[in-house]
Amino acid sequence: MGRYNAATGLGKMYYAVLTEQPDGSVQIGNIKDVDYVQEMELEFGEELERAYGSNKVAEIAKSAGETTLSLTFHKLPIDVQKDLLGLIEHDTNANVYGFGSSSGITYTAVAIPRTMEDGSMEWFGLSKGVFTRPNKEGQTKEDGVEFGSDEIEGQFMERAVGGFDEELAVIMAYEPKGSTEGKDAVFQSIFGKTENTTETETVPEA
Repeated sequence: MGRYNAATGLGKMYYAVLTEQPDGSVQIGNIKDVDYVQEMELEFGEELERAYGSNKVAEIAKSAGETTLSLTFHKLPIDVQKDLLGLIEHDTNANVYGFGSSSGITYTAVAIPRTMEDGSMEWFGLSKGVFTRPNKEGQTKEDGVEFGSDEIEGQFMERAVGGFDEELAVIMAYEPKGSTEGKDAVFQSIFGKTENTTETETVPEA
């Protein structure tokens, strides 16, 4: 019955930085988490293409589009922005960072759950993507208190992941209340491990 309950919330976002090696393998960094996720939108970008003949639809094909993940946080810590967005550190001042083209592209793998009304979870794992730098907005203080938020958006591509014969951009898993089987399965496929170890993990690139 848990599969038919409505989604009522979001859990922490988990991520790991991916580093491509000269031999084509991918080194997966430590798993880190970000709390206070407010909103999530996952777009698969699929489109249906139709072929016509004799004044009717003769065939329908599905074309894969871009997989986009949009997230809103109560606040996105600077250390997380360094990992996800490739901020450049100041030479002498640890509190100063810059945005520049020299930082290159940082690939990350991501896992995040939706929580259900009955306590079960629906886990999403995204195998390899790049987040773009968010717009910064602000307004003057008024009589009432209005909390700000940080938004980021990433585009994800297919990568070889554990447990599947083909490269995938997104995987999903259902997890009953009180279990960790969904999380463990997604973590093992996306991060190559269910928790951090003393060594970084390297997986072959298919």
